[in-house]
Amino acid sequence: MRVTLIAFGSVWPILLNTIEGTHTVDPVQLDTARAFQIPRHACLWRIVLPAAMPKIFAGMRVSLALAVILMVVSELVASTSGIGYRIQNAQIMFLLTDMWCGIILLALIGYTLNLLFLKFERRVLAWHRGARGRTAT
Repeated sequence: MRVTLIAFGSVWPILLNTIEGTHTVDPVQLDTARAFQIPRHACLWRIVLPAAMPKIFAGMRVSLALAVILMVVSELVASTSGIGYRIQNAQIMFLLTDMWCGIILLALIGYTLNLLFLKFERRVLAWHRGARGRTAT
């Protein structure tokens, strides 16, 4: 049930950003592909998907943070193990150092996951100007 909760909560930012990304495809490119009679699957893989990838990755990044939050919340509510459970248990028993250690551990996990995902995103989207830290002129 916890995994279902995390998956259900994390899929929406990816889905909504994917929809938004596909709507931002340059209509001239789609018209050109239609004029050259490029098959639909080739148009999807060569035009639509590359144009939507930056927004898809933005949704994945938001979903990663949301998944960590939902993991902790699910452990707080319906679990007898995990970091969230240990933080709550330490709070109830007034073990403040244990509680803060759990919070710092969650911060380190979130920071590390974000850093790893950022490196992965930069590698996959190396061709995109926004991934290289430059603004379009």
